[in-house]
Amino acid sequence: MIAQFPFLQVLTERDRRWPRLVLMAFGAPLAVMILAFVVAVGLSILTGGELFAVNDLPRLRRSAVYVLQLGVGLGALALAVMLAARMIFARPLATWLTAAPHFRWGLVAWGGAVAAVGAGVLMTLDAAAHHTAAAPPILDPGSGLALKLFYVAAVLVGLFVAATAEEVVFRGYLLQQTAAFTRNIWLIVAVNAAVFALAHLEFDPAALAARALAGAAFAWAALRLGGLEFAIGAHVATNLMIALFQAPMLPEDPEAAGGLDDIFGEAALALYIAWSVEITRRMGRLVGPISSRA
Repeated sequence: MIAQFPFLQVLTERDRRWPRLVLMAFGAPLAVMILAFVVAVGLSILTGGELFAVNDLPRLRRSAVYVLQLGVGLGALALAVMLAARMIFARPLATWLTAAPHFRWGLVAWGGAVAAVGAGVLMTLDAAAHHTAAAPPILDPGSGLALKLFYVAAVLVGLFVAATAEEVVFRGYLLQQTAAFTRNIWLIVAVNAAVFALAHLEFDPAALAARALAGAAFAWAALRLGGLEFAIGAHVATNLMIALFQAPMLPEDPEAAGGLDDIFGEAALALYIAWSVEITRRMGRLVGPISSRA
């Protein structure tokens, strides 16, 4: 069954060798610590130590700086993990990104557009069901045009880097590493979804369910479309829709605590993304010849 998925065909016997896995278990955290230290020192020098002093800034600016910090942090973490994997498993970094000859930016844009539509519809229905008035951050009456434009640019860049980092680590390295030890695609997807949910360290049942459903949908996209491009676009778009039209992301945000209706909404979005992946597989000019043959 693994042979039907081009994104997994890069796996070889060395991906199953325990000495390499032990090296990865120790090497990846070490690489993360080293690169995190280098990035923190570099940012501190460039900003005179002011980058993290954001508590007195206007709300949108605080959120913009926080999202940029998040992107830098997660980007550094993902880069460290993948550099360690590159050295230990001795294969090109691109093999954890896509099975296509080139990274498919058109598929990133398409995944983003598809997810934005789905998230927008669900957000509208949720607002109508709960009779809540819309207060999009990008229409904040207390912020000027310059700040709003800075906010949009910052969250777009920060969330793109953060989402790409998460996809590379979870749907790139972890997905392939799991597939090195089992041919059961459903187990691969389930493990990926569970680890993705737990890694966010929010243990409210609704938050865990939402992350697991999203992780499963993104894993399915990577498997069926032969790479991470669609999943990256969809991941960015779902986060971006929240940041632009629902609420700005801030470090003091409480852990998510939703109800059964929120879980149904997340399930609907995950099913919609999975259905969109199946439609996208038939778009030859967009996907190329490497989608799943299953």
